[in-house]
Amino acid sequence: MKKILLTAAVAAACAVPAAAVADTTLYGNFRWSINDIDRGAAGDSLTANNNASRLGVKGAIGEGSLKGIYHLQMGAQNDGTGSAGAGDSGSALSSRFYFAGLKGGFGSLIYGRHSTAYKMAGLRLDPFYDTSAGPGFGGSSYGLSPLANGFTNNSLAYTTPKLGGAVTVNAALYLDDGAADDHDYNVGVQYGKSGITAGIQYIKTEGTGNIAASGAYPDADAFRLYGGFKNKKFSAGLSYEQIDSAGDADEDKFLFASGSFNVTPKVTLAGSYGKVEDTGVSGGRGDGDGFAFGVFYKILSKTTLNGLYSTTDYDLGGAELDVISLGVVQSF
Repeated sequence: MKKILLTAAVAAACAVPAAAVADTTLYGNFRWSINDIDRGAAGDSLTANNNASRLGVKGAIGEGSLKGIYHLQMGAQNDGTGSAGAGDSGSALSSRFYFAGLKGGFGSLIYGRHSTAYKMAGLRLDPFYDTSAGPGFGGSSYGLSPLANGFTNNSLAYTTPKLGGAVTVNAALYLDDGAADDHDYNVGVQYGKSGITAGIQYIKTEGTGNIAASGAYPDADAFRLYGGFKNKKFSAGLSYEQIDSAGDADEDKFLFASGSFNVTPKVTLAGSYGKVEDTGVSGGRGDGDGFAFGVFYKILSKTTLNGLYSTTDYDLGGAELDVISLGVVQSF
């Protein structure tokens, strides 16, 4: 069925008049790594992992300032398992996101399946996103909450244009298909100018798991305060999250700090620190401290090699996770 849908999508795109598809882009990322994983008492292993490889098509259709936009992205398996620990699905492609919308002088309005603004605010600060430096060999680094991962269905999201040349406001509703009408939402505001970014994002969940990765946070209020700076030579970022769930005596707290430095036009050094408190969870995104360090070497304009080391010391159970990773990202 997926092959039939993909063939139909490509055929439909080819049938659209050339003027209408002038802004259409087909793209992809091959993301793969070899990892030496030390789980302490649980033993060592050498693995090969798909780090969220993807294939997508995006574009805009319209005349003048008002555009109809669309973006379809699929996960592309390259190791037979799709992600660490997952079984072989028997399919080369899997679902990531698909949305459409309108964009113009009023801002943008999109609908479908996509990432929350809360997630994106953390993703943009993480130099190791979708590498093997993270706990899940893809997705966010340690120190960012699970809400920094996954894609959310039934989304209706609006973002203003830059107000005063620096401030944007976002609001999104995530519709619950059930009879209870337990809809989730995300609102936020961000300042961005001259390389400086600062903002706050708030998510309210109603316990139905509408928002991706929110199943662990029923009836919760989640706040993210974040800021960063970036120029041609270096970047730095900081994120603090507090998630208050019904029935949880303490708010879950997530702190993440990152930085990168461009040694040469082809070589970048990066590092991050993450701290998690009061989750009551052992391992994974549980309480502890984590560090990641890496070097990225662009051998071609679309091909980057990386060497990464990450270590996480979990408070509960005294477990540790150390990963040495050699990876490649090849784009087209």
